[in-house]
Amino acid sequence: MSRPPVSVVMPFAGDERAAQAAVDALLALELRVGDELILSDNSGTAAARGGVAVIKATGERSPAHARNVGAAQAHGEWILFLDADCRAPGDLLDAFFAAPVADDVGALAGEVIPLPGGDTLASRYGSARSFLSQQAHLNHPYRPRAVAANLLVRRSAFEQIGGFYEGVRAAEDTDFSWRLQAAGWRLELRRRARVEHRYRGTVGELRRQWRGYAAGRAWLARRYEGFVPEPAVVRAAGRLRHRTRTVIGPGPASPGAGGAGRGAGRGAPAVEASRLERGRYLALDALLSAEELAGLAMSNRPAGRPRVAADVVMVADRFPVRGDPLVEFVRALEGVRVEASARPDSPDAGLQLRIDYREDDGIAARAGAMLAVILRHPLRAAGDVFAHRPGEPRLSALAPAVLRLDRDRRARVHALGGDEVRATARRLARLAGRPLQESPRRR
Repeated sequence: MSRPPVSVVMPFAGDERAAQAAVDALLALELRVGDELILSDNSGTAAARGGVAVIKATGERSPAHARNVGAAQAHGEWILFLDADCRAPGDLLDAFFAAPVADDVGALAGEVIPLPGGDTLASRYGSARSFLSQQAHLNHPYRPRAVAANLLVRRSAFEQIGGFYEGVRAAEDTDFSWRLQAAGWRLELRRRARVEHRYRGTVGELRRQWRGYAAGRAWLARRYEGFVPEPAVVRAAGRLRHRTRTVIGPGPASPGAGGAGRGAGRGAPAVEASRLERGRYLALDALLSAEELAGLAMSNRPAGRPRVAADVVMVADRFPVRGDPLVEFVRALEGVRVEASARPDSPDAGLQLRIDYREDDGIAARAGAMLAVILRHPLRAAGDVFAHRPGEPRLSALAPAVLRLDRDRRARVHALGGDEVRATARRLARLAGRPLQESPRRR
């Protein structure tokens, strides 16, 4: 059986021992002429060995950044994104092409099953719930999606949509799947191309994971019209009703960033689980449902991003749009930060700029920022509320951007766009007590 060349890109972040294990996992794959193995090192601890190319990806601590950096160095017609906590059979690449691939298929989702033998409650819980199942995610009620733990992407499709969005803590693979389909490509499942995934080992890791997943779903709701994450309490009530009928009920329905809380009947504890074990799973269900509630209010911006004061703040709508001449204008400036409303569907990949997106700000951040703006600038806030026009962003949506602008004390404020952008920029500048300066208009 012939197949096209494949570049395997594994995003990695961990210590030297974990890096050696990741390289071993790549070397276990059976390759053909033209295939290549790339470890995209997000932590700077890996070393090349045995034909595995190690690419440094330290610009941002995120899987999305590591995937994009690895893909930029790949040469294959197809790129397989394979997570470092997955273990793949040797024939994984051939299994993806066991059946013909139609020309309109942009990505093949290989199945993800639990790695057997979990020795902690958290890992056994993850295995029982199996919340990374590709089949379940492709059946998503809003739109099919796929997790990037085992995802083979056509290079031309990847380049067309500009890769994964960076600067987010979760849901980048759901967003990638949805933008891929919006661009006219299809997702297709490959059940035989399956890998085993090692789930989180501690309850603390699970809690952080669930908060991140929920923050990602809230972010998707701000990006995609018609997508409404089902509140955790609603899912919990549904699970409780289901359990009263079936004794053993489903766990939290796919907390993966795109999940809307559907899929009852999936992820129940194994039949052989003891009564005590099932009770522990139910207690974790309740705990993680509370974590989801907290996560839905959180921002989808990763923590720990270094902040450098800007000399110029450009206010934009969707930025950076591929082919927009103003992108090059901004790129040529020094000490610039962009305050944009949202990411475009096809961004200008590889643009090294500091961009803050208002779509990343969660409910809690907006509420806290609005209170801070009212306390710091009461007259300006009152004036903005009265001058607000229908269709313009509310003060609560702009408040986090105002606080960011307050931190850039000496920055000049410019509008990068048309009349709507200028109106938003004028409000931000007025709230922060700055003049709005003239900039080139977007054509």
